[in-house]
Order: sequence, then C-alpha cells, then structure tokens
Amino acid sequence: MDLIIFFALLISVNAYPYQGEVDETLVPEFGVITGTDPNVLQVGSCTGFNGQLVPIPCTCPPDRNQFIDALNNALILGNVEGEAITFSNDASDQSVATNKQRATACVIVLQSFNGEKGSGCPVASAPNFKTQQDTGIWSDGIIIE
Repeated sequence: MDLIIFFALLISVNAYPYQGEVDETLVPEFGVITGTDPNVLQVGSCTGFNGQLVPIPCTCPPDRNQFIDALNNALILGNVEGEAITFSNDASDQSVATNKQRATACVIVLQSFNGEKGSGCPVASAPNFKTQQDTGIWSDGIIIE
C-alpha cells in the first residue's frame, strides 16, 4: 500500500510542476526600462518594442518585485482571470517547450497585471517574454533603456 501512495505522490508532483515561489532566475528581465523616452513616439506614452519601437504606457513594465509577487499569486491560484497558467521551477529543464510555457505564464500575468484580463501592460513592454514565448530560447537582454 505504501508503494501505491508513493507513486500517487510522484505522479501528482510531476503533474503540477509549480511548487513554492518562482525561481526568479527563470524569469527573464522585461527588456524595457519603465518610463523610457516619454512623449517621444506619442504624447503620454513611453517606448516599448515589438520588433520596432512602439508606444506603451509609461507605467509599464511594472516593478519586477511586484511582477514576481503577481506571478507567484497567479500560480498559487493556477490561473489568471480564468486562464490556466503553469511554470516549471526546474532550472535544469531549458527545453523549448518549458521555456515557452514559462514565458507564456509571464505574458498572461503581465497583460492582466492591473487585476483584469487585458488591462495590464502590453507585451511590447517585455520583449524578452515575447521572444522566449515565440522561440523557446532564453532571452534576457535590455532592448530599450
């Protein structure tokens, strides 16, 4: 009987890869510095990047510590406004699929950062998330500062 319980626990741990707090080393930097170039592209906006320079709210991206807290809270719930998210804390797993999954969780939290789906920051405020979501390859440089 103990063997059955052991395997049940092993399966449940693998089915839910998120455990505890997010390993912050697995969350790329946004790639944009908050408040960059106010009013240059558009009055009332700052500069983001989605393959080209684009206007974004000057409050984006959010403070990294607040973002990590929001990501942790979303992962505890398992979703953001009903959209399921997962995040593997296994640093040895740098597979394309896992990196895409981590980045997707970050994008969903970013875009709902203000507490409502789609009312947070655009992905142009975190081009590293978008690059990793598209390619599955770790992306962590500063693109706009």
